[in-house]
Amino acid sequence: MKKYISIAAATVFAVALVMASCKNSKDEVKEAREDVNDAKQEQTEAAADANAAKSDSVSDYAKLKAETNKLIADNKTRIAEFKVKLKTESAANQKKFQAQIDQLEAKNEVLQNDLDNWTEKRKGDWNAFKSRVQKSVDDINKDIDDYKEAHNY
Repeated sequence: MKKYISIAAATVFAVALVMASCKNSKDEVKEAREDVNDAKQEQTEAAADANAAKSDSVSDYAKLKAETNKLIADNKTRIAEFKVKLKTESAANQKKFQAQIDQLEAKNEVLQNDLDNWTEKRKGDWNAFKSRVQKSVDDINKDIDDYKEAHNY
C-alpha cells in the first residue's frame, strides 16, 4: 500500500509540476502579448510624436513667415521713405543712391521669394532654411541701417 501511496504522490507531484510548467508558459505567453501591446502603444505614440513634429514645423514656418513678412513690409516702408528723400538729392547723388536703394529692394524681394517658395517637401532643410532667412533678415537690416547712417536719415 505504501508503494501505491508513493506512486500516487509521485504522480500528483508530476502532474503539479507539469501544471506549474504549463502555467509558467501561459504566463510567458501572456507577458509576451503584453510586451507586443506595449510595443504597439509605443509605436503609436512615436507616430503621433512624428506627426506633431511635422505640424510643429508647419506652425514654425507659419510663425516665421508672418514675422518675416512683417519685416519685409517694414523694409518696403523704409525703402519708400528713402526714395522720397532721394528726390531732394542732386542728380549725381540720385543716381548713386538709387543704385543702393535698388540693391535693398532686390535683397528684400529675394527674401520674399525664398520665404514664399519653401515647401513642406523640404522639411529636412528646415533648420538650414530658418538660418538662411534669419541671415537674410539680418543682412537687409544691416544694409538699411548702413544706408540711413551714410545719408544721415
